[in-house]
Parts: sequence; structure tokens; C-alpha cells
Amino acid sequence: MVRDWKDGKISSREVFSIGCEKTHITKEELYQFSDAIKIDPHFKAFYRYCLGKNYPLTVLSDGLDLYIKRILEKENLSEIKVIANELKFIGERSLRADFPYYEKGCLVCGNCKGYQIRAHRQDGEFIIYVGDGYSDRCAVPEADMLFAKGDLKNYCLEKDIPFKEFSGFDEVLNELKNIEKEI
Repeated sequence: MVRDWKDGKISSREVFSIGCEKTHITKEELYQFSDAIKIDPHFKAFYRYCLGKNYPLTVLSDGLDLYIKRILEKENLSEIKVIANELKFIGERSLRADFPYYEKGCLVCGNCKGYQIRAHRQDGEFIIYVGDGYSDRCAVPEADMLFAKGDLKNYCLEKDIPFKEFSGFDEVLNELKNIEKEI
């Protein structure tokens, strides 16, 4: 299914909808899964720095809000704004994904990150985008500065799009501090 999505045969909305139909877990089981996911060890320092400088930070995801918010909550980061597709429990063991932004975006992603940046960008705002996945492609033309790894890095190399490679948020933070010195 993921291969079909990456090949453009189906949208991420279809991937998540089918996945939810086939998945039967409780909220507690979903939380156990989410609790095992580790965030970048330098993300908290990056977030605290942005907070201290009054730089807005938003998690844009083509994933599902329930597990993303759980991961952030576990790390005491629940105040971070999350814009994602919505996961709802229907009964005790059935899931449904909702896609409130689908019609507004590229129609390949359930939550098009390019649309979200255009919709939320303030005049004169400098957008630094940090991504690692296939669904990050739509954000690329909207970013003033792009950090990429993984599938996003491969996409940028293939399309000859300038980016800064990163392996962790410590590198993003250092680059942000360097940019501030130049301003």
C-alpha cells in the first residue's frame, strides 16, 4: 500500500482509511505503541530555543493526530501546535481517520503541508522547514530554508533542490543560531 502511495497510485488518505479498517486495537494499545516511539534527543532543546526567541513552531504531519499528540504529551511538549489528520476511535477497537484538510491540498496527501504553510504563513515570515519523509515534498517550494534527510533528501537530490542535510535537531539549532548571527 505504501509503495502504491509513493508511486502516486493512491493518496495517503486511502492508505490511512484502509489501514484503519484493517486495524483493531484499543486506545491503550495505541498508546503503548506511541509510548515506544522516541523523538530526536535534541528536539526539546530546539523547541525551548524557539520558544525563548518567540519563534512559532508547528508540527505538520500527514500522519494521525492521536498518536502524535500522545508522543508530545509523553515528552512534556503538549503545548506544541499540531496540524495533522484526525484519528478517532469508533467503539472500543475500531478506528476511523478523518481528513479535514484533504480537499484544500494536493489530493495526494491527507494533510498537504504546502497548503498548511500557505494558509498559516504571516506576511514577512521566514519559514524554516525540517522534514524527512515522502509527504514533505509539497512543503519544499513554500520554505525559505529547507532541512532534509531520508526520503525528502532523496527527493531534493533527484529534483536538484537546494537543502541543508541534517541528522538531528542539534544541527538545525546550530544553523538557526548561525543565521541569527548574520542578521
